[in-house]
Amino acid sequence: MSSSNVFENPEGDDIANDIPNIDLHLSSDEDNDDDMDDQVVLFSSSDEYMLGEEIEDDLDDDYDFRDALRSAGNFRTKKKLSSSKSYWKRKMMRSDNRELDPEVRILLSQANEAFVRNDYQVALNLYLEVIKKDAKNFSAYKALGEIFKRQGKLNECCNYWLLAANIHPWNSPFWASVAELSNELGHIDQAIYCYGRAIQSDNTKNPKYIMERALLYKEKGQFGRALEGFQKVHRSFPTDSGIIKNLASVYVEQKRLNDAINLYMRILDQNMKSAPKQKLSVPKFGWPELNILCELYIQQHSWRIGIKVIKLVARWIQDRTAETWWDEVDDDSEFDSRRSPILDSLSEPQRSIARQKLYDIPVDIRFKIGYLRLGLEQKEEALRHFEFLLDEQDDIADLFFEAGKILEAHGYHEDALVYLSRVSMADENGPKVVSLLGKCYLEIGDYSLAMQAYRSLLSADPDNVDAKLALAEALYHLGEVDESLQLLRDVSTVRDTGVLQKAPEDSNTEPMEVDVEENLSLIKSKQLMRTSRSAKLSDEEKMELEDSAKRKVLEKYRRMQRLEAANDEVAIAAWIQLASQLVEMFVNVRSFFPRDKNRAFKGIVLYRRKKQMGLDEKLARVYNLYDGIVSDESYARLFLTSTTEYRGLSYDDWFKIFVQYAILLAKYDKNYEDASQVIEVAMEVSVFIQDKTKETTLKMVSLIFGVLRGDSGNSVMTNVRYFLTANQFSHYIYKFFMCCFSSGVEAWETFTNYNHQKFFLRQLKTYDSIITKKKITGMATISADLSGTNFSREHLELLYVYANLLGGTRSYVSSIVYLNRAYKEYNQDPMVCLVLGLAHVHRAMQRLSTNRHIQILQGLSYLLEYQQLKEKSSTVYDVQEINYNFGRLFHMLGLLSEAVEFYEKVLKMHEQIDDKNYDLLVEAAYNLSLIYNINGNSKLASDLIEKYLTI
Repeated sequence: MSSSNVFENPEGDDIANDIPNIDLHLSSDEDNDDDMDDQVVLFSSSDEYMLGEEIEDDLDDDYDFRDALRSAGNFRTKKKLSSSKSYWKRKMMRSDNRELDPEVRILLSQANEAFVRNDYQVALNLYLEVIKKDAKNFSAYKALGEIFKRQGKLNECCNYWLLAANIHPWNSPFWASVAELSNELGHIDQAIYCYGRAIQSDNTKNPKYIMERALLYKEKGQFGRALEGFQKVHRSFPTDSGIIKNLASVYVEQKRLNDAINLYMRILDQNMKSAPKQKLSVPKFGWPELNILCELYIQQHSWRIGIKVIKLVARWIQDRTAETWWDEVDDDSEFDSRRSPILDSLSEPQRSIARQKLYDIPVDIRFKIGYLRLGLEQKEEALRHFEFLLDEQDDIADLFFEAGKILEAHGYHEDALVYLSRVSMADENGPKVVSLLGKCYLEIGDYSLAMQAYRSLLSADPDNVDAKLALAEALYHLGEVDESLQLLRDVSTVRDTGVLQKAPEDSNTEPMEVDVEENLSLIKSKQLMRTSRSAKLSDEEKMELEDSAKRKVLEKYRRMQRLEAANDEVAIAAWIQLASQLVEMFVNVRSFFPRDKNRAFKGIVLYRRKKQMGLDEKLARVYNLYDGIVSDESYARLFLTSTTEYRGLSYDDWFKIFVQYAILLAKYDKNYEDASQVIEVAMEVSVFIQDKTKETTLKMVSLIFGVLRGDSGNSVMTNVRYFLTANQFSHYIYKFFMCCFSSGVEAWETFTNYNHQKFFLRQLKTYDSIITKKKITGMATISADLSGTNFSREHLELLYVYANLLGGTRSYVSSIVYLNRAYKEYNQDPMVCLVLGLAHVHRAMQRLSTNRHIQILQGLSYLLEYQQLKEKSSTVYDVQEINYNFGRLFHMLGLLSEAVEFYEKVLKMHEQIDDKNYDLLVEAAYNLSLIYNINGNSKLASDLIEKYLTI
């Protein structure tokens, strides 16, 4: 790697201008530690001569005919490898015996005198003059570095020493010093390079340098090279437990838990097989090593194996290996007071020997057993071990925190509070402890303490959105509605703008910007440490992530259940925010959205759905990243195959969340677009759509949203067709179809759409074919189950709907034909009489009518028949309807006097109407005012408008 040698002078001078032009080659390639071909540095104008001297010396020791030919042909000869033991010695002697120019010697002497009397600026200038005249003067570079070190300018010191080290490359201790200083300054790559040069120039291959470089590789994330270094040192010091621990940590980072476990198990095996005073070739295995081994088993989720190993090692350490009777006991009574009854059942010799043995174990190991027992869902046994922590006199705040954390994760919130309350808030885990305390208080219903915890959390982190939601819930239960509502508005503002002040802690972030100090190193760091987005996860890590996500989902679902008990604005707003997180998380699972929706759902075996949602997307995604519950392609759910539940919730619960979330968005937020989008996404979920009941519910909710937002041309038409097809010949569904279209031009155009006419005609032909038992051309396929059904009469609702579709397009003649078929068998139905009468009257008013008066008379006869049928057991609403219809009829025919009479009857019935939604007063008053205006009586029309039509 080529690097700039420009240094900053705080006093304004550019030191680089005082340094002669030096071609500096610093290789940071660590692949070949013993290869010196790429390690020659600091070539000045006299380098070729120096190189020739080196080659000549090498030829004296080992003559090479091919190199002699190269030299004779004026070609550059190959440099000898540095494997010769005398290489560095000869080079050092040539450098030390090199004659200095008299002027350089004088300047160097003056500079040294100034340095001794602490006149650093004079010394610095003199040393720079020395370097100008002698670019390979080791003493000048080293002294310059020492000057900058005393002035506190460690970066400049490090750079000058690096140049000096390249002049004397055989000086291993000096290389190590430069490496140590580079590491202190954070120049990791430069430190690795320097340790590599120190190792090269040291024939003994100092293990200390190898160890330090391996630690730097580990810090940098280059675990393969770190492992190689640790293994080299381990071969030299096989009994060093610290090296073993570093080896195990690298295995863990490489997702090689089995290798780490086997490393310690081999040590344990050799310890157990060795004689008491036999010298071991491995570290001594004790409680600290057992603690590390238990941690590995916990990471691997090997709960039972971990407990067995603890018992085995504890008996071995305590000289109780003969107590095999404990293997028959399924609990951990051998480590506490419960052991006495079991010992009493033994023979006298066994009992007397067993009572003399130690059986207590360190508190760290007790905690690990409790953790493992909790992994097996053995709560009582785990709590028995955790209780020992409460009696411990030493400072074990970290164990209290871990115990509370895992108890809360398993849903034991009251038990978790016992341990979390003992953790100091002043340590680095303070915010995490407060968050866990808030969750526990919220779960057990102690909303006052939950409020205090979340207020404390928000005081330190005001932009924590999840804490705001939790605080809003606690405040709501405490009756602080206004403040709770304000918090929810703040969260909604974030949702609407899609901007968050704080990036989630658990999200994968881009590499941080390089610190300014980093730019002062000669060898730049290639990259800073960061979590790789493409890093593969082990099965244990996948399971741990899944368990964490499951816990968070259940926690949010419990909070939603508590909020469901209330029915006010605050509770609903909080419920919507929580539901948005779960919905976003659910739709990120690709397995729920197969290409073939008819294929039976067999569990989650893929990664996530690529299609993104628009609703609450940015806010929900940040929540989920913050909580760690977003499904990602790196978290393969290969072990999730349940067809009944996902992350602790049944699919019925998930379905309820989707539907209820959509309904609340529409009803309380008036956000019909997002509500419809939620339903559309739900209708693509295979586990929902394959259940006919759920599919029907989703279609119905979607239809309702379409009606509410007036989308009759798309949503209503599409969804109502589903019900018509799924319920062929249903009397109720045909009536339902008529109710789905409101008044207005758009609704009328959709209702009378040609596609509707064609559909109902095909259905009518199918019904006729069933009655006549003949196949009719153009009939629809019979999809209804007709077994046990006898059709002997005309289908009234089917004829009525189709006749109205024809009448809506002014095809009154065809409409009358089908209405007559209905009237033939259903002449006691007032609506058939009304529509048939109106069809005759409308036909009479068309231009091509042959006998207008007879058709009007025919229509009036049907309308009078409608009046008679309607008045039988009629209510005030029926009477008002009759009067209005006749008033509207005469108004249409131009018989205004008769129309006024009926309209006035409608107005007089206004006081008798209880349900104003069904009162025809406004329509009658408006039509009556039109009649008065046309006839010139504007005064009476104004009185009507002021009395009935003015708010």
